[in-house]
Amino acid sequence: MKRICVFSDSHGYGENMLRVIDREKPAMVIHLGDGLSDLWQVTRKYPDLPVESARGNCDRYSTAMNTLRLTVEGKRIFACHGHTYDVKFDPALTRLRYAALEDEADILLFGHTHIPMQDHDLGMDILNPGTVGESYCPTYGLIVIDGGRVTTEIRQA
Repeated sequence: MKRICVFSDSHGYGENMLRVIDREKPAMVIHLGDGLSDLWQVTRKYPDLPVESARGNCDRYSTAMNTLRLTVEGKRIFACHGHTYDVKFDPALTRLRYAALEDEADILLFGHTHIPMQDHDLGMDILNPGTVGESYCPTYGLIVIDGGRVTTEIRQA
């Protein structure tokens, strides 16, 4: 079983991620951009925790790629911030869904909107963890892959 914490849009609030990691004890962290510089707190406190990231529109000096493609426990993950797919202006996420489908993804992750969302469509689990940053209710995503079965959940930080 693999537990993955998914964060997005931390915007300077790395301590929210630390609190979640302390509570969840994940095997991996994925950050979907806009606050990648906040990850230094995570890597400093948890140097052995695998951390993957995709670049957001506010991560100007990051060397991370716009799209992250991973395989975890046999499941293909397509992850991005979402700005390059115009997720704020395409509520159906048409371009993003088809890009992930073309990539044969099992799991599609995106951020940018600060609005948590979860769906299952076109054979994919789709998750936007919302914002773990400054918010009256910061949120994050939790993915559990267990024996080939994927579950996703949105939780409050």
